Amino acid sequence: MTDALNRFILDPANHDALAVLKGARNGLVYGVKIRFPHALVMTLLFSHKSWPAKIHGIFTATRTHALNLAKFVTLYKLLLLLQRRLNGGVERDMDTFIAGGIGGWWVFGERTPINEQIVLYVLSRTLLSLLPRLYSSHPAPPVNPVAPLTHPLPPLTSPAANPRPIPPAQLPFGIIAALSWAGVMYMYRHRGERIQPGMGNSMRYLYHDSEKWSSLRTLLWHNK
Repeated sequence: MTDALNRFILDPANHDALAVLKGARNGLVYGVKIRFPHALVMTLLFSHKSWPAKIHGIFTATRTHALNLAKFVTLYKLLLLLQRRLNGGVERDMDTFIAGGIGGWWVFGERTPINEQIVLYVLSRTLLSLLPRLYSSHPAPPVNPVAPLTHPLPPLTSPAANPRPIPPAQLPFGIIAALSWAGVMYMYRHRGERIQPGMGNSMRYLYHDSEKWSSLRTLLWHNK
């Protein structure tokens, strides 16, 4: 039974489907690893709710992050597979951009606190990947769109210096979510050397490591 199962999961004919499965698995695991300690620390440091409410909040945040990441990886890989098959088995340059954009809109396009954190993280890494590198012969000068406050500056403890954040409108946020995921998936596939190292490690774990396994153990229980 074990030998037959191993033959099935190592059969190249089954690779694409199993890669989607492992991608979903890695999305769940990575989401838990990233969100649980963050939610735990932030709750212990800043929450004044009751302990049952704290535990529920930590569990909800962890579950939401993990499921959303699993959904995105699954959808992204399925869309890549669909595009490749429609193009005679050949991956086109913009496939990752299209898959990342659709996945970003569908999974992360709704503005929630967790989605906003994830999109901001992805957006920042995408923007950083576009910065000039040492090997660039035409480095672009930095652009600073931040306008300073008028003088005299308000005291740091005054209401003027501590405005309440205004959340973005739904449609612009959804567009940013789609463009962020489209951009980072394209850049990682075609110009991975420009991706921030922490983001690169995350991407490698989710999308490259889920392409290979040697047994049932490394398909579902352990990454390697």
